[in-house]
Amino acid sequence: MAIVKATYTQKKVSAKASIRYIAHRPGQDGQKAARTLFNHDGALGRWQAYDIIDSAEEGSHFFRIVLSPDPQAEDRRRDLHLPELTKKTMLALSEHLATPVSWVASEHTDHAPHRHIHIVAVLQRRLQVQDIQFMRQTATEACVEQRYERDLVQERRGELGRGEGWEL
Repeated sequence: MAIVKATYTQKKVSAKASIRYIAHRPGQDGQKAARTLFNHDGALGRWQAYDIIDSAEEGSHFFRIVLSPDPQAEDRRRDLHLPELTKKTMLALSEHLATPVSWVASEHTDHAPHRHIHIVAVLQRRLQVQDIQFMRQTATEACVEQRYERDLVQERRGELGRGEGWEL
């Protein structure tokens, strides 16, 4: 099961600090890292991310979300395409809430044993427990689907050993 954690702030300055964090958190070696920011349209720069924050309506909630596939069941080969999972999850959230959700994300694969995505999302209201549960379920389904597809391709190429693929 994918892990989804979320906190929020209503302060634009805090949301911008979160953008800086997700883009430049130090790696395992303690050195500042430069990570690519992206959203549903693809890569973007830090100033574009700041514009998303600055253009948010008064009273907006800025959610700091961490999305992580299960490192044993879903991302055991550390090969899932995390930006794709993020885009699917955030699009589904937007549809679930029946409102557009602006967001910026960055992939973190170098400082923790589990690969994960940090997302800063702009919403007009607080997310409820059921919204977070919906995101977790959506992310899990996207992870399982992608894992199955990747295993199937590797199996066809003869890259998987016996017993490593999915049982049908």
